[in-house]
Amino acid sequence: MTDKTAGPAMTAGNFRQLAKNGIGDPANAYVHGMGWYEGRLYCGMTRNSFKLLKLFPPIDPPALDPWPVDVPPKVQDLDMQGQIWRWTPETDEWEMAYRSPMIPGKHGEPAPRDLGYRGMTVFQGKSDEKPMLYASTMSTVLRGCAAHVLRSEDGLNFEPACEPGIGNDNISTFRELVAFDGYLYAPPAGEGIQFNSNRTGVLMRSNDPKPGNWEVACDLGFGDPTNNGIFMMTVANGQLYAGTFNNYEGYQIWTTPPCGDGPLQWRKVIDKGAYRGPLSEIAMGMVEFNGALYVGSSIQNGGYDRTNLVGPAAGEVIRIWPDGSWDLLIGNPRETPDGMKYPLSGIGPGFDNIFSGYTWRMCVHDGWLYTTTFDWSVFLQYAHRPSPTAKKLLNGLSYEHLAEVGGGFEMWRTKDGVNWMPVTINGMNNPYNYGGRTMVSTPKGLAVGTANVFGGKSPAKFASRWEYVENPDGGTEVFLGDPSHVPYVPPAPEKDPNKKVDIAATGATGYIGRHLVPELLKAGYSMRLLTLPGTTGDIPPHENLEVIEGTLDDVDKLEQLVDGAGIVLHMAARLAGACTLEDLRETNVEGTHALIRACSGQKALKRFVFCSSVAAYQNQFTEKEWPIHESHALRVDGGHDLADYGMTKIGGENLVRHYGKKDGYDHAILRFALVYGIGDPMVDPMVRSNAPEPDFGKGEGGVQPRQFVHIDDTVEAIMRACFHEGARNETFNVAGPDVISYRDMGRMTRINIGKASPDDMEPERTRVWRRYVQQYDVSKGKNKMGFYPSVPFAEGLRQIIEQAQSEGKLPIAPQTAGATTFGADVYRADFAQKSQPDVVNDDSAEQDNSVTSVG
Repeated sequence: MTDKTAGPAMTAGNFRQLAKNGIGDPANAYVHGMGWYEGRLYCGMTRNSFKLLKLFPPIDPPALDPWPVDVPPKVQDLDMQGQIWRWTPETDEWEMAYRSPMIPGKHGEPAPRDLGYRGMTVFQGKSDEKPMLYASTMSTVLRGCAAHVLRSEDGLNFEPACEPGIGNDNISTFRELVAFDGYLYAPPAGEGIQFNSNRTGVLMRSNDPKPGNWEVACDLGFGDPTNNGIFMMTVANGQLYAGTFNNYEGYQIWTTPPCGDGPLQWRKVIDKGAYRGPLSEIAMGMVEFNGALYVGSSIQNGGYDRTNLVGPAAGEVIRIWPDGSWDLLIGNPRETPDGMKYPLSGIGPGFDNIFSGYTWRMCVHDGWLYTTTFDWSVFLQYAHRPSPTAKKLLNGLSYEHLAEVGGGFEMWRTKDGVNWMPVTINGMNNPYNYGGRTMVSTPKGLAVGTANVFGGKSPAKFASRWEYVENPDGGTEVFLGDPSHVPYVPPAPEKDPNKKVDIAATGATGYIGRHLVPELLKAGYSMRLLTLPGTTGDIPPHENLEVIEGTLDDVDKLEQLVDGAGIVLHMAARLAGACTLEDLRETNVEGTHALIRACSGQKALKRFVFCSSVAAYQNQFTEKEWPIHESHALRVDGGHDLADYGMTKIGGENLVRHYGKKDGYDHAILRFALVYGIGDPMVDPMVRSNAPEPDFGKGEGGVQPRQFVHIDDTVEAIMRACFHEGARNETFNVAGPDVISYRDMGRMTRINIGKASPDDMEPERTRVWRRYVQQYDVSKGKNKMGFYPSVPFAEGLRQIIEQAQSEGKLPIAPQTAGATTFGADVYRADFAQKSQPDVVNDDSAEQDNSVTSVG
């Protein structure tokens, strides 16, 4: 479904890192509370979380050996004073705005009043002269005092706006602060050493927090003794919603309309974890989006509540309409009292990730709903008793591979609740960022704060031992997403007296060239292009552009092309199947040879960039060979189109290396996977014509994994190869961040256009493991030239589909708002005959490697 109101879609490449290593203090482990106040971004920090967990373990602590962080002998050795940092956009600088004071402790030693700041919001009470910044705290009731709600008018001075615990000395934390109908609401969410549940499941509110006027706003546990507290709140469609923690039957969602100063009129709209039961123990992420309330579920302690024997399981996502009807969006199909519910997205729990214990945060920004997760796979390397599922996965993958491909939190986005695209599946390229803990939409972009407890020293594995060393990727990080931010900006052109033109290029009218050339011209580079006769008109004129008509067998034209060029970029090639084998070799080998010979003696030439192909690899479709890296065996065969094409590319590569060394200039070789995007010659027409058909992707060939690369990533890789020092005399694989099958392509297309079948809606179990498959290893490009492919296939597919929809070539899916059993009559009989066990509940209580976490 196209949405004209949504802004530009953001991928991981649109997020820049505002801070790392705990904003200069590695002990800062969580950005818990986050708010935008008077033009600045505020981040409330919780410190040394995992060190504290080791010193004060729960009843059933996680079996981790070695412990993930180096822990001192006693808590007094830790600086536990919570901090609030703020970022000023105009200077792009951080400062510590506030630090928890020390107070007289209960045992005769000073103690920090606040361990951290779990929630933030802007609110104006009756006694406030203007909107104020309010923050909720985490405290240790064992050493210090109960938790507070703090108030600040300048972002620097924070004062209590309530008595400790709002009258309950056992309250260890308040979670979200929500403004509604003239009141500020604060739910007590922890008790004693517990930070997620409490026996005092009430909601407090105040219309004038400055003098501390607070009152109870609901019955204890909404009258249900199985509720362990109110975990999350938000405002949606003019109503206040509250989600509970219930390890007995699953979370509940309660709502009330505005009631002024009178008693609130609470009613229950969701029960028993949306009928998933305790596996949806907590309503953790909640936000209004496009007229509905979206709710993400979780199980405490990282997805496995060992205290209450719940899990392990990954989180789901539902949406609730104002009339109380609801849809299952991410999760497992099931019968409910409201009819058959199936995931409208076709995606299983945890976004098909068994390690996503939380659907942690939700935030609306520029017409898109963004969701982050908690992913505990980073702890597998220390797990003493990993679960059967984790063992099965790691038997086929090294931990290092798992961490690079899928370790770290995930962020997904949608603009209709049905079609979801991953933004990152590896913690913004840092597996130690195991949680996307908080988000806030700001005028400067979407701010994201992570959970990362690995600041300071964490274990590193040597040949025969573990040793604690400084972790450069440890400590919480903050990112800012902005569509105007691009992952790579080419350097300014260098001046050289021998140079007549910055870049000489072939293949400029091809699919890649049509996207690359405008970017290089926009960056200020002068270009000279060789185009086939009759194609000059296909290139828009530009003051820094010279076009020569000719072919690769015209020596004079080639010498004219490269004369005084600083960089020569060779993209021109013929594809197998479109010409005879002789013509293929004539263009791809002899033509490359002729271009390189023309470069001899060119004093200005610094680098020759050659566009090769992954077709150069032997056995590339044999999964036992994957992931294929740059030193993998090259083709020695021929006789079919792909092999013949690959062999001609190997010939070109060898020529580039030989002459570069002989004539004294650098080279960079890029082996591209299949390049796709709007208007590409293969995937685009396939999506428009074939993928909508119900049988597309069926059969053995439909499950064959493919690792395409989006045109945007392709352009970035070429620019980095042209200018990055790390690309000097190197060969790189260039492929996308994820692997899909044709079955995936068909399923996603049909869901997007409203033509899904029952099979499309049922989560596919193999995706749990296939998410870690990589056909081509792209780690060398990451390490050498900083190239991180950022456009997942789902995003590229969305672009193609929406372009086709705008042209009337594909249908637009109908709205599903308010349809309580949308499609139920079609799917009820199909799903009623199927057993639908939770995809990650097969571990039962055997799992002992999940982590205890403060949510």
